[in-house]
Amino acid sequence: MASSHDHDHHDHHGHHHHHGPGHVHIHEHRDIRPLRIAITLTGLVFVAQVVGGLYSGSLALLSDAGHVFVDLASLLIAFIGLKLAARARDQHDMRFTFGLRRIEILAALTNGFLLLGICIYIIIEAVKRFVDHSHHIHAESMLVIAIVGFIANAISAMYLHKSEHITTRSAYLHVMTDLMSSGGVIIAAVILTITDWEWIDPLISLLIAAVIIRGAIRVIRQAGVILMESSPEHIMPKDVREALLDLEGIDDVHDVHVWQLGANDYTATVHVVSGRATDDVVIDVKNRLRERFSIDHATVQVETRDLHDQGECGSC
Repeated sequence: MASSHDHDHHDHHGHHHHHGPGHVHIHEHRDIRPLRIAITLTGLVFVAQVVGGLYSGSLALLSDAGHVFVDLASLLIAFIGLKLAARARDQHDMRFTFGLRRIEILAALTNGFLLLGICIYIIIEAVKRFVDHSHHIHAESMLVIAIVGFIANAISAMYLHKSEHITTRSAYLHVMTDLMSSGGVIIAAVILTITDWEWIDPLISLLIAAVIIRGAIRVIRQAGVILMESSPEHIMPKDVREALLDLEGIDDVHDVHVWQLGANDYTATVHVVSGRATDDVVIDVKNRLRERFSIDHATVQVETRDLHDQGECGSC
């Protein structure tokens, strides 16, 4: 079946494109500024924990630095995504017509594999320290750095909590996991200060590594699914078809494609067969896609029954 390009918008078999009103506006002060503050604080914590971990000999502190690195990368990805989204609103003649949303996904995928490498190092070092008990840890230095990290993460969380943008809210959750991780290192440092249980340091390291591995695998899987242009897990094409068939005057729905450009940015194309006025059908379809599935960018092709039947016969 072929579609003509010389039909106007009132034809019964034209293409209609829609950018829905569901896009969240980005505010420099409320959304991007908190991210800048969080990135600065998290970066300082990362450097302090690496230096402190090497000086104190604490693998738990180095492991927590790895965990902080995860979230620093996530914050940077969120920041880049927001800046690109804000920039894309004002640029219409771009080579990348969907914007540069996939940069977020490529960065996340790279980050995920890098984290797995960090975790392998942590696990190997932890096993070595369980076997070799000659490694001395400066518990006091470890405790001071861990407390500094905890305070900095708390400040970051306070700033990020004020934002309502979905990307910044996601970054807030990452910082909260840093906060809990720093709490674990503080507990380990306190135990080391009052006892000689040096095995607690590699144990905490393994626990942190397990958390990082879980997050890294989830990131790799999510990024891979998006890059393969699979339908989002919660939006199945058959569910979209059934939801559209429930609309008045829709006789058939076919060629349903749903994919994801970036975080919470869904796109769809769909062909519908209807005898109703094209504009009315398109409005109903777009509203249903937006309200039921949060799909804000939809391309809808409306066909008459005669055109649809001709297309089917042409493929015989």
